[in-house]
Amino acid sequence: MWVSLADAVSKWATTLAIVGTGMWAVFHFYLRRESQTALTIDMTATSVEYSDSLYLVNFDVCLTNKGQVAVRAERKIWPAYKDADECIDYGGDVLIRRIPPGLTANHPASWFIEDHQHSPQPNDLEGDLLRIFRNGDGFTDFWIEPGELYHVSSAYALERGSYLVMVTFIGNRGAEEFWRRVFLVQVPTPAKSSGSEPSLGGHD
Repeated sequence: MWVSLADAVSKWATTLAIVGTGMWAVFHFYLRRESQTALTIDMTATSVEYSDSLYLVNFDVCLTNKGQVAVRAERKIWPAYKDADECIDYGGDVLIRRIPPGLTANHPASWFIEDHQHSPQPNDLEGDLLRIFRNGDGFTDFWIEPGELYHVSSAYALERGSYLVMVTFIGNRGAEEFWRRVFLVQVPTPAKSSGSEPSLGGHD
């Protein structure tokens, strides 16, 4: 009798332990999923003639929070992110690079062509998409709530030609929150430019 009771208690304890472990695993999985941030980047480029050789080009970037928690931009600037190959000045950063003329057939037109290629390059233009969100102390103070989309922009006087435009958003968790897209833009831009310009690498 005692053996049977002990057996039953042991089985119940084992079952409860298995169920509890499973529930904790499921809870932990969903808890982590819900705490993960997710951001998408889209861009629309438009231009107007400014002079005989220049166009004013506006890069309208749409940031969309696809996660369940707020996404906050890195507050620090100059730089917001730095490693051995890159130095990104701003949490909401745009880099513009003119594609040189005279490329031969099948020549790559990519932001990073070689391993450990430094960025930005000396002739790249860099701008702060979140410039208007700096606080009195000079730090970026910008966030996007879950499900919210936000338009930010930057405009430049550019010559006619083809450009690569790299948009990077760095969250306040540093390398854990790093989103990027590279767009191909023609200046002057078509009459109806859309946010579906080809994206050359990067991740959302």
